[in-house]
Amino acid sequence: MGRRNVALKSENGAVLIEFVFAMIIFVAFIYGLFAVSWWGIGAEFIQQAAHEAAGEYAAVMDDSAAEQRAKSCLGKWAYLFIQPGSVNVDVRREGDTAYAEVSAEPKFKKLYVYSLPRIEKTSSCTLEYRFRNPGEFLH
Repeated sequence: MGRRNVALKSENGAVLIEFVFAMIIFVAFIYGLFAVSWWGIGAEFIQQAAHEAAGEYAAVMDDSAAEQRAKSCLGKWAYLFIQPGSVNVDVRREGDTAYAEVSAEPKFKKLYVYSLPRIEKTSSCTLEYRFRNPGEFLH
């Protein structure tokens, strides 16, 4: 009878060890899913800010107005997913197109041993001057 109890105890210990390993893997998977999802949602906010900045710059040709538009577009919700002071907005004109590049640091920068990259998004918009004065662009 004593031998049977010893065998039963060692099996219970093995089940506990297996459970602990399974929980570690499960928690790691959930954290990875959470961090990558958080990064993706932040990237969507940054992409929308880039679209807004390009549109604003195409309409008014003012760098500061485009930057303000991009930052106001982010609102309070975006800062759950990105670092508040890390947003950079760069707008420029190339020919008849306005380009906006918006970048920010994600809230979660580490995924275990991997570093999540800085979120960088670009958008373009045709300058509205081209639509207001089409005669200048006909050849």
